[in-house]
Amino acid sequence: MSLWDKKTGSLDFATLRQAYTQGLTPTEVVQAIFARIDARGEDPAWILQLPRAAVLARAAELEQAGSQDLPLWGLPLSVKDNFDIAGYPTAEACRAFSRMATKTDPVVQHLVDAGAIIIGKTNMDQFGVGINGTRTDYGIPRNTFDPAFISGGSTSGGGATLAAGLVSMALGGDAAGSGRVPAALNNTVGIKPTPGLIPLGGGSRAGMSASHNVMTMTVADGVIATRVMIGYDAEDPLSRPEAEDFHLKLSALPRAFRFGVPSKATRIFAGDAEAERLFDESIARLERMGGKAVELDFAPFYAAAKMLYEDAFIARRYANLQSFFDAHEDQIYPATREIIGWGRSYSGADVFVAQQTLARHRQVIRHMTKGLDIIVTPTTPTTFTVEEMLADNIRRNAMLGTYTNFVNLLDMCAVTVPMGFRADGQPLGISFVGRALEDSLASSFAHAFHAALGGKLGATETPIPSPLEGAFA
Repeated sequence: MSLWDKKTGSLDFATLRQAYTQGLTPTEVVQAIFARIDARGEDPAWILQLPRAAVLARAAELEQAGSQDLPLWGLPLSVKDNFDIAGYPTAEACRAFSRMATKTDPVVQHLVDAGAIIIGKTNMDQFGVGINGTRTDYGIPRNTFDPAFISGGSTSGGGATLAAGLVSMALGGDAAGSGRVPAALNNTVGIKPTPGLIPLGGGSRAGMSASHNVMTMTVADGVIATRVMIGYDAEDPLSRPEAEDFHLKLSALPRAFRFGVPSKATRIFAGDAEAERLFDESIARLERMGGKAVELDFAPFYAAAKMLYEDAFIARRYANLQSFFDAHEDQIYPATREIIGWGRSYSGADVFVAQQTLARHRQVIRHMTKGLDIIVTPTTPTTFTVEEMLADNIRRNAMLGTYTNFVNLLDMCAVTVPMGFRADGQPLGISFVGRALEDSLASSFAHAFHAALGGKLGATETPIPSPLEGAFA
């Protein structure tokens, strides 16, 4: 008999798997999730929930199949609304853009084939442009610790549904931090793989600067889910051949390691002394774990980060939406409209100049970080209330991307985990940033740090499992 509590039972992978072996069923979990959703009342974290009869039918299908060997068997999933699910609309948080999907995006299908149960589609910053969560036609998802604060974006609803204990994992996309910022601001984990490891095939209007990603309660959970999504797609021009045989795993850390951090002279916290305190405490924790902090002049990273939205690369966003944008400009969220519109002003020559500039930044950073095992940064310099964000949307959104915008442009991977709480109770995150294809290393550092930090999972009362396990093979 399972001891899993329907009101408070955790949905992290290890807890649910154990409960399933003790007699709990996916149908019972789904019914418990429905009750939790109802208890929250009207919730803009969701753009749509799948019909409950369909979700229950999926749970029954898994039970009748009888095999719990699938890696995601019986685990509930929320899907960002820029992914297609056959038979349901995809709006990308823009009502004028909404259209009925005729097929399911491959990455979603992979998760379903691995045993996941889709609960619904989640809110987001419109077209994935933004990392704050307020740029939407469907209401603003709120932070799970204080509704006055932002949930972070662009996978805003995913961050909220995961942290609130409504799903085991939240599928999103990450060009500028869209799967890391909501994780950081809701006390969960976000894994952003090396670009090209997961085929884009739908779900992205950010072009080659994007990665699909998953948010989970623990790094081990994220590794298991990410494994399901990784693969080579010969029809995707951005798919990496290395993905065909790539195996993401967790390993023990070396006894001694060197980690790069923004120097005190170049670190940015937007005046948030509490965020700076948490980061300093995190550096000290890593040093107790055997690390040696190496200060880096972060100016080249910041310069690369600004190029994502403040240079010719923004033309990608306009190009991907050009026909719709030109016909429906007045129906797009104001900040989103302004940013995408910047893409009109760049020439082909500007794009080539930007590519050369970015290549120089990459070269400088490559030499600067030689000899380091990992780069460690805050995930965001600070956080904001919804009111603050609405008052100065573009500038404050840019501030949130200080430590996230450069990662994809520099062909890197990153994992964000909780860093602790400010005095006002708001969580913040820390990111472990690795070179291309060093995803296992970045995940292992993040996993070890999360275990050392301790605390609770998301906004639930469930302690972080100890020991954290499940993805070492």
